[in-house]
Amino acid sequence: MRHIIWVGLLGLITACAAGRAEQGGTRAAAEPSSFATSAVTVMQAYDLDSRFGDAASLGRFAIERTRLLKDTPGEARLQVELGRVLSRQLRHEPGVDEAEVVAILQRARQLAEASNHPGVLAAALDAEGMYHYFNKLLAGRGEWAPIVALFERSAALAEQAGDSRGLSEALFHLGLTQQFQGNAVRAREVYERSLAVARGAGDALMQSYNLRHLAGLAEKRGDLDTALAQHRECLRLREQVGFHTGQIFALIAVAHVLTLREPQGDEALPTAQRALRMAEERKDPAATRESLAMLGRVHLRRGDGASALPHLEQAMANAESHQDWLSLVEMLLDSARAHALRGEKAHVETQVRRAFSLATGKGLTVVLGDVEQLGREHGIALR
Repeated sequence: MRHIIWVGLLGLITACAAGRAEQGGTRAAAEPSSFATSAVTVMQAYDLDSRFGDAASLGRFAIERTRLLKDTPGEARLQVELGRVLSRQLRHEPGVDEAEVVAILQRARQLAEASNHPGVLAAALDAEGMYHYFNKLLAGRGEWAPIVALFERSAALAEQAGDSRGLSEALFHLGLTQQFQGNAVRAREVYERSLAVARGAGDALMQSYNLRHLAGLAEKRGDLDTALAQHRECLRLREQVGFHTGQIFALIAVAHVLTLREPQGDEALPTAQRALRMAEERKDPAATRESLAMLGRVHLRRGDGASALPHLEQAMANAESHQDWLSLVEMLLDSARAHALRGEKAHVETQVRRAFSLATGKGLTVVLGDVEQLGREHGIALR
């Protein structure tokens, strides 16, 4: 990762020095400047390292520079990347101004449309789609149809521009919308197409994203061997590119499948503990939350409700403080299961009813069926 940052910074310095010449000369129509392209590369490297503040600071500086250069497509591309960084930071850290994120994404789209550059517009539409995707998935805000439309248009434009990363990203994000609407067959088709594009381009990062979600679908089909192999390959690829936060989530996924395969096995617990250590070292609230939840689930699968509950309670407090309602509902269900192991029926009912209230109140249809199923298992009438 440091190598990527230093190479990008060298390119940025060179491009910055060359900016005067570009401003006075004739650059190819509607192409971002080399300065803007180099700045985006460094921002992406910072983002992968969860250095959101560094990425945002560089983005703001570079945007001012592109305005001086009258580089509209370059400014558009930088606004897109700044919007992406702040959208991710919004999910990982408190204190980000959501109104600012929306304004940046809107500005990016306006500039991208004005530039008439298909690759830049593809990136702008994809970034806008991801913002709305997380709102829908985690907070139940909005509808799926316009989000799907953004990703479909982004994919078409990226393909037109010959942008393999943009195409792979848009397809992957389109797959997410299908997976979380319950259309596993369509999701798998789109993930496999995105994976093929990423492999053709030698794009390890996008390969890792698609493998992670293909593994999730394999798990749903009951094919745990394939799921484990794909999660481990995802982890290897993320280690290869230095995607530290992504490594944490890959470790969590590996631990999850291990505990499904062998609840009493020796591998799942140390894998989840490694994920938590990495999350705490990086001071990443989202990764810490999911690592704690995974530790709770490992103990739960072992039939040890007493050991599961402290981890789940910490994870739930984290989820509530960051308004991650989907994760909170899932953790409430696991907490109910842990209380059930201890014979604490009143606590089971309390947690299930709270999960139901959140799922219905926040429009979290993706998890509502799980809530109702657990209610039926324990004789709790929810409707």
